[in-house]
Amino acid sequence: MKKEVFAKDLKEKAPVSTAFLIKQATVGVDKNGKPYMNLTLMDKTGEVDGRIWEEVQQYAGQAVRDAFVWVEGRCQVYQGRRQVVIGKLQVLREDEIDPKDFILESTVDPEALYAQLKGYIQSMSDPYYKALAESILVEDTEVVSLYKRAPAAKSVHHAYKTGLLEHVVSITGILDALSKHYGKILDRDLLFLGGFLHDIGKLWELSYERVTDYTTEGRLIGHLVMGSELVEKKVQWLESQPGRLPGKFPDEKRLLVKHVILSHHGQLEYGSPKRPKCLEALIVHYIDDLDSKINAIKVFTEQDQTPGEWTGLNRMYERFFFKPEWARKSNSEAGA
Repeated sequence: MKKEVFAKDLKEKAPVSTAFLIKQATVGVDKNGKPYMNLTLMDKTGEVDGRIWEEVQQYAGQAVRDAFVWVEGRCQVYQGRRQVVIGKLQVLREDEIDPKDFILESTVDPEALYAQLKGYIQSMSDPYYKALAESILVEDTEVVSLYKRAPAAKSVHHAYKTGLLEHVVSITGILDALSKHYGKILDRDLLFLGGFLHDIGKLWELSYERVTDYTTEGRLIGHLVMGSELVEKKVQWLESQPGRLPGKFPDEKRLLVKHVILSHHGQLEYGSPKRPKCLEALIVHYIDDLDSKINAIKVFTEQDQTPGEWTGLNRMYERFFFKPEWARKSNSEAGA
């Protein structure tokens, strides 16, 4: 079954007849006590909301997360977002579809991104920090393989295949520029390790073979602690390799790397066990947060279907966003 209509192609008031992967499915009850279903449908071009108002009991057992489904219905725009009001739904077998049609990916080639990452590693000057980066991001084949595929988050930002690597390369470029701007008061290599490793635990915090979700380890431990544990393990491994380091890995350097990882969410209430207490940690926190927000708002603005120069209400940021020319053009092409 060849998929010819994608999420980006859906037009308001047009009939819909195509296949999707269900990212999320929940059952709700309206004010009259009638059940309905909320779905998040996805393919390689993006996501679209789905609503089932009739025969909910019949479809509740079929429209489940991770299922490939054929849907028939009509597209409408509600609060600036496209949604499909589904009249019919049928579960598809995997041999009936091409999985590559349904997995959202970065628009940047993962090999090109990884080459940039290795270039940053090669430019590092501190022998301890550089050896740590190489041991994790060059020599550990499991990490390298996962790094090229992992999303940066389940839904908030860079929530697509290779999104983590895209995010890391983006913030490392900013960190490099800041290190040049501020000069000797910043440790460039420590900044780089913060950029490389702040989210490294997400390789195992999330599952992402198809739909992204949290693993048991991710729910119980979390990526900040997992990243810190990885650094400790790799430092011990490096110290066990004769001639690999100039000497014992300095305790201060080890602690600083772990601190940058553990504090990168910035505040205790946001999940950081420690707040940033060195300039490098503070900068990694702010640049990580900035790059995340830019990506999230970019995707929201591109997908918003509200006519005119302003988006619909973004509930996460509790505001409307002005749509620059590139976004209005993108919206116009999607609805053409």
